[in-house]
Amino acid sequence: MKINYLNKYKLVACIHSCAVMLTLFVFLTISKAQAQTFTDGQMMGKGLFCGGLSYTHESWKNYWEGTLKRENLNLGTVSTQNIAVMGALGINKNINVMFMLPYVWTKASAGTLVGMNGLQDISIGFKYRPIDLKSDFGRFTLMAVGAFSAPMSSYTADFLPLSIGLESKTLSGRLIAHYRLKNGIFATAQGGYVWRSNITIDRTSYYTDGQQFRTDQVQMPNLMHFTARTGYMQDHLILEAFFENMNTLGGGDIRRNDMPFPSNKMIFSKVGIMGTYRPKGLKGLGFILSASTTLSGRNVGKSDNLTASLLYIFKGWKVIEQK
Repeated sequence: MKINYLNKYKLVACIHSCAVMLTLFVFLTISKAQAQTFTDGQMMGKGLFCGGLSYTHESWKNYWEGTLKRENLNLGTVSTQNIAVMGALGINKNINVMFMLPYVWTKASAGTLVGMNGLQDISIGFKYRPIDLKSDFGRFTLMAVGAFSAPMSSYTADFLPLSIGLESKTLSGRLIAHYRLKNGIFATAQGGYVWRSNITIDRTSYYTDGQQFRTDQVQMPNLMHFTARTGYMQDHLILEAFFENMNTLGGGDIRRNDMPFPSNKMIFSKVGIMGTYRPKGLKGLGFILSASTTLSGRNVGKSDNLTASLLYIFKGWKVIEQK
């Protein structure tokens, strides 16, 4: 018997898993990249806790009003930034629990509208790995993820695009399939569904999707999310490229020359790159940098996103494994 916390890829994979958690929380709250997912194919080892901070900056000056691409002359460049605290705990080798809480602030470079700031939504989730198959060629895993989010402050959702969130409580479920060859090349695909609760706005009537509603209650459409990732993993470095698509299942378009509305149909496709680095000699420390850009969309900004994270792995309790 011996104490063995890590295999060849385990530590950098754990750091990577905690970092990629950033890239799903965005789909629990809003289609903007406020806080970001459980969409990677890695698991935290038993007794390991990954905690850290991340910084995200997203900006755009062009947007889609329905399917019409326009420049935002009234607001100029709209930017959203957040600092988030996050963590992931390995209950055992097949069950992880994760959380994230971001502080968000927004601003516009032109016009008279003032941006917002404050705590956004806390997100809590778990990841379960029911299938883990190893062969002479590589390793295949299938994972199920469930997550919940809820607002942590009384921010206003009906102030897009400068709102810090959509105020809706969410519940999501997704499946993740991950395959890694022995040489370190891997591919991951995931699909998820997000249920969103109704929200209450500060007016007694509103007009959207061709209808007048005489109520302060807004029905939020649910959404679907898909991600594909591929890259190369070694014991100190992971490099990957990814594609993301989100599609709300309902909602109307932004009216001509009007502000967005929380229940608008929001669709986008993005591509990006991500790097995870674990310095030699600093066993539990990891640095993550990712960048993405929007290829196409509907009722969203054509945004560019940059995220930087600093994470550290703590050993909560010893993991005893057979030699």
